Amino acid sequence: MLAVPATGPEGPRLTRRPTTSVLLAGALALLAPGRAHAGQPRQHDGGFFLRLALGGGYARTALDELDERLTFKGPSANFDIAIGGMVKKNFAVHATLGGWGLPEPTVQVGSFEDTADDTTMTVSMIGGGFTYYLGPSNVYLTASVGAAILSIDFDGDREDSDTGVAFEVGLGKEWWVGNRWGLGLSGTAGYHSVPSGDTPSHFKGPSFAVRFSATFN
Repeated sequence: MLAVPATGPEGPRLTRRPTTSVLLAGALALLAPGRAHAGQPRQHDGGFFLRLALGGGYARTALDELDERLTFKGPSANFDIAIGGMVKKNFAVHATLGGWGLPEPTVQVGSFEDTADDTTMTVSMIGGGFTYYLGPSNVYLTASVGAAILSIDFDGDREDSDTGVAFEVGLGKEWWVGNRWGLGLSGTAGYHSVPSGDTPSHFKGPSFAVRFSATFN
């Protein structure tokens, strides 16, 4: 700062005026952090975590009863919702809601196969899991486990199984499309085991899916 004499009705007085060099130094100090931040890669380093995923694949479930195996299988629709937070850099813990549906599945008993018209079979799971990102590549590993129910909807009538268990693991890749949003693609594999309700037997089987996802973090 410079002290510059000034005159007035009461005589000379001192005023303080910033110099050009001080103004430039202040402006550069404000701009420098912004440039450094903009040059850094986006990271999953904290905050709220939300992933919405939808896709399709293949699912199968089978029930062993009276020395016969009843199998439902076919192309499936698949979804997954993960809500949680980053507990450390690149590591999210989340609640998970997911499942798959088989519209008009193929039914197999022994060597006999047919299509179950007007029938939809679904497995729904609610539980928890984690997602771990492998650094700046935005490739991630994810896994979830939880309580599951199998439902059969036939011509408007619905029957639900007792509560069982299901789990799922997946490998995915995301690409940043904004400061907080990423779009991605993943492949998943799962397995379920739920009691039929009327007998001691369980519906059991695997599921596989390819899903598109949108993630906010």
